[in-house]
Amino acid sequence: MRLLADLTLPRPELLTVQAENLALMRDAVRRSRTCTALHPYEGSLTPEGLPQVPLTSRDRLAEWSMDPGTPNRITEGDIRLVLRSSGSSGRVRTLLHDRPFNERVEAIGARGLCLDGLGTNPFVLNSLAPGDLFGGFGFADAVLSRRGAAVLPAGTSMPAHHLAELITDLDVGAMVALPGYVERMLTEIPAEMQKLRTLYYLGERMASPAAEALAAAGCAVRSFAYSTTETGPIGYQCSHLSGADHHVHEDLVIAEVVDDDGRRLPDGVPGMLAVTVLADTGTALVRYLVGDRASLRPSACPCGSTAQVLRIGARDDVSANLIGTVVTRSMFDTALGLPPDARYQVAYGSERGLLRLTLRGAALHGLTDEAVRTALGRHQTLRKVVGSAVFAGLTVDAGTAPRITARAKAPFFWSEEDGDDRA
Repeated sequence: MRLLADLTLPRPELLTVQAENLALMRDAVRRSRTCTALHPYEGSLTPEGLPQVPLTSRDRLAEWSMDPGTPNRITEGDIRLVLRSSGSSGRVRTLLHDRPFNERVEAIGARGLCLDGLGTNPFVLNSLAPGDLFGGFGFADAVLSRRGAAVLPAGTSMPAHHLAELITDLDVGAMVALPGYVERMLTEIPAEMQKLRTLYYLGERMASPAAEALAAAGCAVRSFAYSTTETGPIGYQCSHLSGADHHVHEDLVIAEVVDDDGRRLPDGVPGMLAVTVLADTGTALVRYLVGDRASLRPSACPCGSTAQVLRIGARDDVSANLIGTVVTRSMFDTALGLPPDARYQVAYGSERGLLRLTLRGAALHGLTDEAVRTALGRHQTLRKVVGSAVFAGLTVDAGTAPRITARAKAPFFWSEEDGDDRA
């Protein structure tokens, strides 16, 4: 596989490299004894034929990951890393990554990381959660090391006052963390957090008052990478992109925005994001639905990259079963008139067999308990919950940030029985 030093080639040349890498993948699949899932479609692994290959769902990948034969594996052996997806966007999936794939993941991540404003050999806090078969911590460590940073492997369990001392004593320039962890640290050590020159987020998007507070203090808020456990890096932010926009690593990734039938949508039209990772070893992922909605547009970026710009939208809907009724985030968004990326959480718990809800997050500012209950009661599905004989009421707490897990993720639906990891 040919990895470019950067993506500033004229676009026809960039697409030529992409086509060459796709051809290498097609040849590897054709030779493979194990990649039986793609054998019927190997002839369509071309730039023109790719839309003829069926989409790969997360459920399908989960089924393959439990199969000892793993029918989407191009080559056998040379397994170097076993990771699991978090399951936050579907069933948990177990991935067997080989050495060439890991090396590409690290190289692509390092190529896309923007260090503007940090100088040489900056101190960077790796405040992602290590272990539990999740790869974010190791990915950040490897990428930062490749770019010459001095990495502080802090994780998520270091006491806040120790973190504050490190930031001050070592003049730490940047931190890599999930948004929920950033929110917590801004509450506990606000002065030190606002000394950072760059805050890199990974996973969820930083679309919250936390990002505004950091930006107001002169801290650049940037995506570390748009990446998934299954695919590795998909996109990156140069210094000219922010928020949901990322250049696509088009030499080794093909991104498509498709409708429900798998047909490609025109530039600028949002749909489901399907990703093909170009590889000639390890696992084959073709037209994989990562669980995000997105849109694509041509690049006219001052950085000189000719790679398409991918704008990430909302995640696929999440659901919970409340007293026998399946409810989704989009139902609450619709009922409360909130956008899909609003930062809030619906917690549920039982009191003597009765259901009680607590809605937390700054996005709820100005909403009263009664106003929320009335709004939910007008929704055709949510009314079944708030109108039930076992519904004990709800509380709106706009002043409290959403609860986060030990990995600093903030699930939209939070079971109070699971407890709070602060304890």
